[in-house]
Amino acid sequence: MFDNVVQASEAFRESAHRMQGSLRMALKGCPECRTVDMIASPSLGACEDCGSAMIALPR
Repeated sequence: MFDNVVQASEAFRESAHRMQGSLRMALKGCPECRTVDMIASPSLGACEDCGSAMIALPR
């Protein structure tokens, strides 16, 4: 399994120069306390600081 991860990582690294500019970090934010974080899962969840619902931030 580790070999598969290494191969995938190497393939991504080798093709990264062709994908430059195609990937954008998506951000979520808390409207209450202004916390900003990267979206790392399908659900936005709640703010870790105040508990409010997070929203997707425009680009």
